[in-house]
Amino acid sequence: MPITSQHISMSYEEWQCLPYQPGWKYEYFDGCAHITPNHQRAVTQAAVTPRRVTPPCTLRPVLASDEADLLQVYMQAFADNQAFCDYTEARFHEAAQKDLWESFHGRRSPLLSASRVAVDARGGAPELIGAALVSRDAGYGPVLDLIFVLPSWHHRGVGTALASEAVNVLVQDSEQTLTSCYQLANVNSQKWHQGFGFVELPDLRYAQVYLRQAQQELYRCEQSGDIVPETHARLAAEVAHWCDRVEALERIDDEQGFWAVHPRMPHW
Repeated sequence: MPITSQHISMSYEEWQCLPYQPGWKYEYFDGCAHITPNHQRAVTQAAVTPRRVTPPCTLRPVLASDEADLLQVYMQAFADNQAFCDYTEARFHEAAQKDLWESFHGRRSPLLSASRVAVDARGGAPELIGAALVSRDAGYGPVLDLIFVLPSWHHRGVGTALASEAVNVLVQDSEQTLTSCYQLANVNSQKWHQGFGFVELPDLRYAQVYLRQAQQELYRCEQSGDIVPETHARLAAEVAHWCDRVEALERIDDEQGFWAVHPRMPHW
């Protein structure tokens, strides 16, 4: 079942001291904190260079017939994803079908030959357990539109193997970069992207969000009444870092224009 927004009864003073998680909107009215998705995403790119692949399962190219079989894998993988926050089960099912359709037939199609599925070939009939679906954007080139793995196979290197195999095909095709996006609310996805080698494109809104998070953590520290000097210094340095980053991006915005610091989402 998809996750839901939070509506928590509390005082305004308590709301002011809530931790701030990027990717969520924090409002206060009617004596409640209202925490709802803002669906902000980061656009990242990784260099296309040969990768070592050590899959814990079978990897193969995507087939047209995989679309239907991937539906349940997709729904299990994204059951707690912010993109489907507050969805009913029926609406989630419909959205999952549509998202896969977009890759196989819609505006993100056709899939590139680098697209891969992961298969559990142990025992009886082979079962799909994950996929990396790659398409081409007119501006960015190859884009990793979707990468997902069954929760029961998490932390076994399946996603990294899928992406690495896709990158190796792109190397053969003389591609230079692979673009991918993650939701700011999805910390695990952020860590995976950064660990794989994806780097965020210059993004003023991204920097502003992390400045807000740093400022909130410093404020909470100061309001706690139990300030450890080392902790305060670390949080203040984090605020200074993001202040400098925001100011640098604002200068680029002034000099080069809006799109220099507001990366376009692929396929838009």
